[in-house]
Amino acid sequence: MSKVVYEGWMVRYGRRKIGRSYIHMRYFVLEPRLLAYYKKKPQDNQLPIKTMVIDGNCRVEDRGLKTHHGHMVYVLSVYNKKEKSHRITMAAFNIQEALMWKEKLEYVIDQHQDSLVPSGQQYVSFEYKPGMDVERTASSSDHESPFSAREDEDESRPDLMRRTTIGNGPPESIFDWTKELGSELSNHNSSNQAFSRKHWRLLQCQNGLRIFEELLEVDYLPRSCSRAMKAVGVVEATCEEIFKLVMSMDGTRYEWDCSFHNGRLVEEVDGHTAILYHRLLLDWFPMVVWPRDLCYVRYWRRNDDGSYVVLFRSREHANCGPQPGFVRAHLESGGFNIAPLKPRNGRPRTQVQHLIQIDLKGWGAGYLPAFQQHCLLQMLNSVSGLREWFLQTDERSHPIRIPVMVNMAPSSLALGKGGKPQHKSSLSIDQTNGAGRNSLLMDEDSDDDDEFQIAESEQEPDTGKPESMGKKTGETSEEEPALDIDLSCFSGNLRHDDNENGRNCWRISDGNNFKIRGQSFCEDKRKTPAGKHLMDLVAVDWFKDTTRIDHVARRKGCAAQVAAEKGLFSLVVNVQMFKPVFW
Repeated sequence: MSKVVYEGWMVRYGRRKIGRSYIHMRYFVLEPRLLAYYKKKPQDNQLPIKTMVIDGNCRVEDRGLKTHHGHMVYVLSVYNKKEKSHRITMAAFNIQEALMWKEKLEYVIDQHQDSLVPSGQQYVSFEYKPGMDVERTASSSDHESPFSAREDEDESRPDLMRRTTIGNGPPESIFDWTKELGSELSNHNSSNQAFSRKHWRLLQCQNGLRIFEELLEVDYLPRSCSRAMKAVGVVEATCEEIFKLVMSMDGTRYEWDCSFHNGRLVEEVDGHTAILYHRLLLDWFPMVVWPRDLCYVRYWRRNDDGSYVVLFRSREHANCGPQPGFVRAHLESGGFNIAPLKPRNGRPRTQVQHLIQIDLKGWGAGYLPAFQQHCLLQMLNSVSGLREWFLQTDERSHPIRIPVMVNMAPSSLALGKGGKPQHKSSLSIDQTNGAGRNSLLMDEDSDDDDEFQIAESEQEPDTGKPESMGKKTGETSEEEPALDIDLSCFSGNLRHDDNENGRNCWRISDGNNFKIRGQSFCEDKRKTPAGKHLMDLVAVDWFKDTTRIDHVARRKGCAAQVAAEKGLFSLVVNVQMFKPVFW
């Protein structure tokens, strides 16, 4: 083995041909001209599972956050622009490890770029431009990099660009308030989006925060709902730790965000963009003023200086319509800017800016100016909540696991006096990540390799919902309500007909027609009616052939594959009759 640049355990995931996705731990080794991964740490001349030659044509694609069976991972994809179909996708459970691999990969690629760059040419930093955005109806991992189509054209340019793809970039509807004219980032950005410099005025200091309000061009106009406000504070924590809390919607959010009631993931667009539903707890005369909720798109990115940017903007979604008893507010612009500062006394320091430009709608916002400002200040105070949360947390030396989007549905909450939420029970981030850890370790020795996998570009993003935790043996609980499953998505070549006189069809018999052993069978040998069945028969396929038919679940579009894509358990029964038939 030649000199090793970097090595370590990373995550390798994919999807089997029957549609069930998997996730494995693999040992990755980066050499000066080769990237490979093994099942175990290589010994002597052990052959890797897969290798990829690293040269100046390679690119590192940042696919953002992905969820697989309760595990949230940060995904990187290494590919060669001359052979885009050959790529290696790797992921990490914490952002620091993924960024370390990204840095090492870019370092090796840069070493090979020296042989491709003619004398006198320099590297030019490249940043994503919203004008290069592609349609956002699918995940960025389902398409080639938006830069791939331009790379062949750019080879004739005098300057060579080493690109790092950051998702598909922010949607055009989101205004990036973190960029202003005259900033360093705008020197290399000729975007079509008009970034205007905002002028701010210090409104007040509250809870150790500086609260600013936007100065409009005509400032003598009365205050309107479109006026932006932001809070600026310093938090003694790393950017990654703060980013973890900002992105999570689990029970921990109640400990630092006093305006959060509950939320859920509506749609995961790609690794950097998601659509969320968010209910606000504004606590301003709840008997008179209706509560507010939001449906917004959230985009995040990590800049080269180590800072994180999280942007919000309201949007409509078919699966997130107006809710009864709530007024749908409109978030015109907002988000967090998390930037590192120099450490002091050996402790990390981070500047957190939280901007909100919101129209709360309803009669309260129009007739009661105090309502608008009260709600904005309550939402901006989440920055001080972040600061106090870290000041009261001692042990944070372990690597930060990326948070899983846990849906905080109203059923998991109980409203106490004054409308305050009383959190009953929910899985924390560590519990959620640890729930599937055993299954991940047990599957490390799997013999799955790339020959039996679906192409990574065909994989669909998970909905972000964690897998349920199993109950301990002997633990009793109330019967959970049955999950409503849409059976219309399952189909076979034999139709379903409940008519007893039907022909060439199938139907489900009543469970009471069968008797099973009761709980007291050992004493009285009595059997009881079976009752409702545990599983539903959703589809029947009838095949006729002169040879044996196996692996029916691998047939494209079969009910087993549809169930696997939806995360449902399915059981396939293959009954074969090796006799001549006369129908």
